[in-house]
Amino acid sequence: MLGTLVFVTMATVLVTAEQPADPVWPTKFTQDFTESFYYPILGTHTTTGTFYYDYANRRYRIDRENGRYDRYCGINGAKFLHDTPCTQMVLDGVRYLVYPDVKECCRCCTAEHGCGILKPTWLSGAKYLGLKNYTDPTNQNIYTAHSWDQAGLQSNIYMETADADRKMLQIDQQPNDIQNYHPESLILDVTDPSVFELPEWCDPSTKCSVASTCRAVG
Repeated sequence: MLGTLVFVTMATVLVTAEQPADPVWPTKFTQDFTESFYYPILGTHTTTGTFYYDYANRRYRIDRENGRYDRYCGINGAKFLHDTPCTQMVLDGVRYLVYPDVKECCRCCTAEHGCGILKPTWLSGAKYLGLKNYTDPTNQNIYTAHSWDQAGLQSNIYMETADADRKMLQIDQQPNDIQNYHPESLILDVTDPSVFELPEWCDPSTKCSVASTCRAVG
């Protein structure tokens, strides 16, 4: 009986030791991604983009080559009818949508309504799903990855490299939005701070369409 107890205890310690600490984002980084969206009838659509993150100054920017199928950029009046680049920017607790090709922008929602910047520790308390094999869809490189599930409005499956660098690989906002981040593109800096400036033609007081996710959020 004692031998069995010792074995179980040692096995428990071993399993516990294999689980890494919860993921923590760098406080500043730039990283490219490929994103796929799925909607019934509309099918699957893919775009590329770049994520600029600067937590110390409470700001971030997400560029999408085509924002049509994004839940914020696309669901904004008639924007879901057109392919067009879109940028989401969070500045001073306010999220803005910017459409550079048509020179339009609007004030979306605020941090009080869940539209602020994610904290570096947003994955604290996430459920650890173990080690997985992750294949980068752009170049077929295979990585051993830690996998996590952080519950929110939906399951958010997060994957990162299982090495000392713990680079972000994927955020799967189930059931229909998967962002695959390219680890080789990661830079622990935002080399051009001007990316966080709204265009001169943008009126930050203009609200997004009444028929938008922004208005639904608040």
